[in-house]
Amino acid sequence: MNQTGFPYEVIVEVAFRDIDAFGHVNNAVFFSYMEYCRVKYVTELFAGTKLATESLLDIPLILVKAECTYRSPALLGEKIRLGIGLSRFGNKSFDLAYRFEGEDGRLIAIGKTVQVMYDYRANSAFSIPEIIKERVNNYQNDWQIAAE
Repeated sequence: MNQTGFPYEVIVEVAFRDIDAFGHVNNAVFFSYMEYCRVKYVTELFAGTKLATESLLDIPLILVKAECTYRSPALLGEKIRLGIGLSRFGNKSFDLAYRFEGEDGRLIAIGKTVQVMYDYRANSAFSIPEIIKERVNNYQNDWQIAAE
């Protein structure tokens, strides 16, 4: 398990473009950080399956919900540790949970997104393939999100 206690983790350094007039990361930027982490995680999960793509534009997902709860400001130059894990499977959708931690280990934010497996050519959702569920379960080793 990673430092955040989540199955997958990336580090994002706060750039000048990410801060607002108050000197901390703007609330909207957290969603870009989640997207960056989500794409890396999903790409790794899909690798070697029929859902693997040559282009990130071909990932068969559509985002239907995103939320973020802020706990502590993140500042310019700070390296944020961002953990991600799949917290719920539905039939066609799944939830991803996120945890943002500062270099000092403080909780900066928590987030959640809901994704739907989506065929852009057919313009329709489809059931999550069993191979993805198996990969997630193997990769995450029965990981469960801890209560906040």
